[in-house]
Amino acid sequence: MLKYIVLIAGIYNSISAVSAAQDFYQLPDEFSDFSLNRDITVSYDDLDALLELTVIDLGKSDRSKRNSQSSIGTRMKAHKNNDTALEANRFYFEEVTKSSLKDGFHKIRVSLESLPDEISLNDLSLDEQLAYWLNLYNTAMLEKLISHYPVRNTEDLLFGDKSILEEEFITVAGHQLSLNDIQQNIVFKKFGKKKVIVMYGFYQGNIGSPNIRSEAYKGSKVYHQLAENGEEFVNSNRGVMIKNKDRVYVSKYFDQTKVLFDDFEKDLRAHLIDYAESPINSDIKYAKRFNVDIENWNITDLYGSERVFGAGTATNPAAMLNAVVDNSASPVQRGEGANSGIGATNLGFLSDSITAHTTDYGRFSPEVLQKIKSLNLKKKDNSGSVKIKDLEDKKQ
Repeated sequence: MLKYIVLIAGIYNSISAVSAAQDFYQLPDEFSDFSLNRDITVSYDDLDALLELTVIDLGKSDRSKRNSQSSIGTRMKAHKNNDTALEANRFYFEEVTKSSLKDGFHKIRVSLESLPDEISLNDLSLDEQLAYWLNLYNTAMLEKLISHYPVRNTEDLLFGDKSILEEEFITVAGHQLSLNDIQQNIVFKKFGKKKVIVMYGFYQGNIGSPNIRSEAYKGSKVYHQLAENGEEFVNSNRGVMIKNKDRVYVSKYFDQTKVLFDDFEKDLRAHLIDYAESPINSDIKYAKRFNVDIENWNITDLYGSERVFGAGTATNPAAMLNAVVDNSASPVQRGEGANSGIGATNLGFLSDSITAHTTDYGRFSPEVLQKIKSLNLKKKDNSGSVKIKDLEDKKQ
């Protein structure tokens, strides 16, 4: 009997040690501080342009369910999960992978990695830092998804033996990072305990995850953008569903967010009540059973759904991508008799144009660059004065 007690105690101590290690995870010095200076803002014009071109924003869910059979004569694929198949924003994966636009996400990710070469992240405000990490994560996620396309089910890609979430392919200020490092060890640890809505900023390529936005996150409005994502997610079938009035079902994505809640079920339920619309919020409050089991791992490719897009798609910038992709291998012709109109656009030229701002001007306006220069000079002066003081102290 004693050996079983010892064994149980050993297991308990091991679990406690792992939990303690997670609780006491220390951010690297380069990521741990922040500035109160809100004059220094980061530009994401290139990422804005690329997302606007490749993301179809479908708006809030109306909780519609997919019919059991696909429409005849459509390229749209059927989903096993009828409750959630018609939800989430879409990305033009198929068309992007055919064009040179796929390189745009890699270029922007590399550009974001080099931002600390211009200014320390600790010299940015907390809001600017949060926007930076979310944009880096989502850009890197899209880059990985594009490189693995075509893939229909993302579960093994995210959580299998060769998980892209665990791959350390991102380098920031000399630190090798994975997507999980950014989500769990940086954003959740530094921002999440005070603002749990940061969890809605992580797109993971599938219908069951928070939305990819058709714009980059901005320090000036990052929490407003996150709140929008949270409201859309909670008030959708892939976020929360009520069955039989006494059972609440929530997304398995929330399993990744447990570190944000001291009492997971109690605190998550309170959060969902706050974000859910009536009468769902009341049902969540009084439901007797709380199940974390809604999932849909299907990729958010435009052609991976059966949702009717209607005329709205034709006016979306993504329609331009669809129109030009067939001509992406041909240069734009000039002179008499040359092709005209958007179908003649060369996607290589378009991709270069999108990233030109980053390549030529960096992520800061001339005014902000001048402030950064002054800040760096001030830090250098302060550093020099400290060294002189140390020398004087040693002489004494």
